[in-house]
Amino acid sequence: MNSTGIASAPAIEFDELLENLGITWYDATKEHLSPSDVLYGLLDHGLFNEKIPPCFSSAGLTQIVLETMGSLLDEPDESTLKKEIGKCAHDYVRYEALRDSNIPRHLGIPHPQAYAAQALAISKHWETIAIHCNKPDPAFSRIYVRHVGDGKIFEMNYKGDERFQFEEDELRWMSGAQFVVAADIATCFPSIYTHSIPWALHGKETAKGSDGLIDFAGNLLDRCTQNTRDRQTNGLLIGPHASTIISEIILTQIDADLQKKGYREVKRHVDDYRFYAANFDEAQRFIKDLGLGLRAFEMSLNEKKTKILPLPRPSDEDWVLVLNRFQFPNDELKFSEIRSYLDLALTCGQTLGKSTPLNYAIKVLAKTQAKNNPGDPDGIATRNLSLRAKRMYTQEAMNLALAYPYLVPLLDEHVFSPYWHDGTLKKIAEFSRELIRIGLHKLYPDTIAHALFLVLKHNLVLDLDDKELINVIALDDCVANVLLLEYALLRDREKIAKAVKKRANVLLKLDAREKDKHWLLIYQIWSESELVGNGYGTRCPHSREQTVHRDR
Repeated sequence: MNSTGIASAPAIEFDELLENLGITWYDATKEHLSPSDVLYGLLDHGLFNEKIPPCFSSAGLTQIVLETMGSLLDEPDESTLKKEIGKCAHDYVRYEALRDSNIPRHLGIPHPQAYAAQALAISKHWETIAIHCNKPDPAFSRIYVRHVGDGKIFEMNYKGDERFQFEEDELRWMSGAQFVVAADIATCFPSIYTHSIPWALHGKETAKGSDGLIDFAGNLLDRCTQNTRDRQTNGLLIGPHASTIISEIILTQIDADLQKKGYREVKRHVDDYRFYAANFDEAQRFIKDLGLGLRAFEMSLNEKKTKILPLPRPSDEDWVLVLNRFQFPNDELKFSEIRSYLDLALTCGQTLGKSTPLNYAIKVLAKTQAKNNPGDPDGIATRNLSLRAKRMYTQEAMNLALAYPYLVPLLDEHVFSPYWHDGTLKKIAEFSRELIRIGLHKLYPDTIAHALFLVLKHNLVLDLDDKELINVIALDDCVANVLLLEYALLRDREKIAKAVKKRANVLLKLDAREKDKHWLLIYQIWSESELVGNGYGTRCPHSREQTVHRDR
């Protein structure tokens, strides 16, 4: 068995996955991804969500999976296949990432064996999935898997050119429209029923007539998706990129059903819909038809977020447009101008009740804007700031992040790195100390995790005693504990390291589900004999020394 507890099997090469691949369907899809593209993107780049500290990586997992699990789904006997797939079922690591409202979103980090089986199933049936997800014409969905660079196939936000195209579409749809419907799916990923995957792919009656995994792609995807949540049929993990593909199988079928009823002027961003209606009756009819479409897959609308709004509406309601109107100078940017822009974003955020505008503003301030895309946060170069502006902006960004911890994950890439100056290290050390204290006080483990990441990356020493840091362990957050252990070992904080190891060793006496909830920590601490004896294979290749990048 390998480090993830995956049983050995004959290897399969990438090119074998492409054998007999028909080029017609490939060219016809908006994704333009091959099965091997999908497998690599999911395994090497899609296990850890972007909200998790970036020191965690699954790079290299594809090769391990191909060498040890490559033939898992080639088993010709139905009962044997079900048995082998059943061995891949695991629980997952919980991670609470703060949302823009400072309310946690419950993310999941799947066990690599369960996730690998799911990724193999998606890759095996990628042609079926891609054709299915391209049925809506025009597409309602604005977020989908595609090449985004370095082997990655997914990112949540779209690029500037796409954003402007969407604005043009909406302006065109407003012509003759009297109302806009804003609708939202209630707890989208947690409410998805895995048995609805084959309903979407094959039709409910056909799917209910067979539980075969070999002849029905939907059943295989259903079973492998269950395994990422220890065989539970209700809910998808939030975070792994595979969940986005699975959700789109269901949501694009609902989109296609709506199109059959004549709805065209619709935009969907994951689980948020906007529809431009000619009159109030049409708006009501859309809400009813969308609700019925969701009910067919055992989902429902979020009534609190579903509204019918009259048109036209002032553009000031769109905070993105408000922020994009801000005029930046072409030469050096002064702190007074930065503060004015941040104040505008803060005002928008307070009106909205979320810190999303501040998130956007920090990304915009990190880079210059391309001439053709004045509101695109994906700019082309670092802005020109004076030394004073760098110092003041860095401090202001930290102050905002302490008030709105949702912003913390942004700062290293979008503030510290582009505007590094003498004194930044000292500020980061003080900032990280306060983040840990806030995290302990308000029970924000992800704030603590990101603080520890900053300290480790920049090789800093925390001005916190052992007692304060040992309190982190009581939160029982796997990711935070892994990073705390790394810091304790790096700085010879023996009491802290001993306390983390004690927590990990308690897991030896617990059941498999409790072990799975801490698999990242287990692979850092347990000996090979303990791993093998508990069904976890040998030590993880991404060991302690590889977990955190300490270079700036």
